[in-house]
Amino acid sequence: MSTTAVLSRTSGASVKLSVIAVWIVAVLAAAGSALESFTVITGRVVFALNGADPRLPLTSLPQINQAELREGSAGYLADAPTWLRVLCATPAMVYIIIALLAAVLITRALHGIAASRPFSSSVRRSMTILSLILIMGGILYGVLDSIAGQAIYDVAVTFFTQGIQFPLGADYAVTSTNPARWPFFMIITGVVGLALSSAFRAGARLEEAADGLV
Repeated sequence: MSTTAVLSRTSGASVKLSVIAVWIVAVLAAAGSALESFTVITGRVVFALNGADPRLPLTSLPQINQAELREGSAGYLADAPTWLRVLCATPAMVYIIIALLAAVLITRALHGIAASRPFSSSVRRSMTILSLILIMGGILYGVLDSIAGQAIYDVAVTFFTQGIQFPLGADYAVTSTNPARWPFFMIITGVVGLALSSAFRAGARLEEAADGLV
């Protein structure tokens, strides 16, 4: 067996393992965000063992860090307005899309690199699109989380501004929200990816120039 054949087989196996690893990470990330979306929207756990109450407290919203009921009151996340719960789940929904699209694009790029075409238009395009998705998706995630946090505050204060009783579904003495979650690592990774895409474009031009000299 020739050295070239051995290297080709080794490269193919490495790519397969890399693709499998990418999809395992992507599926786990998407599943975690899907679970978060389900619990936030429904206000319930997926499985309640031994007859436990499946209803979740309002603090299960990612945007809330404190929600204290008045003495003698009862309230759950499911009592909050449906539109508010859906809004609070939108960052997790965006994350699902980002994770799956990233896995598809990384897989395409890996196959191109394995075929000894690291500077091909397909690889460069995949890297560029991936970088833009990470940047724009990260910004969208942060914006949606900011909007959700502000919406919780706006709903909570309607008790004082409009006299609506229990706007969050129960009699809460104290509520406070978390700072908006901005996925800076994701956004920075996208910026770095754009820089790498530029380097790959330069490599492609050098490769074309070298082919022209042969």
